[in-house]
Amino acid sequence: MKVYSTKWCTDCMLAKQFLKQRGVAFEDILLETNPSAKSYIIERLGRAAKVPVIEIGDRIFSLNPFDPNRLASELSVDPSHNNPDETGG
Repeated sequence: MKVYSTKWCTDCMLAKQFLKQRGVAFEDILLETNPSAKSYIIERLGRAAKVPVIEIGDRIFSLNPFDPNRLASELSVDPSHNNPDETGG
């Protein structure tokens, strides 16, 4: 699973925090430092795509605004379940 994000995006931070709290492994791809990833997103979703962009297998979608219920549904996880190993932060 990949999360295409930017350092300044609040929705990106929320999506990554959601994944970490549930113990979901993901590759964080920062668009500011990866021009080819930015081109890839534009190619797949068009110029109007907003971060965060989530890629799970062959599915790719924008999750802006961040919607924990949609992300939980896409991953088949409980939207309210936190990883017991997560100490917060």
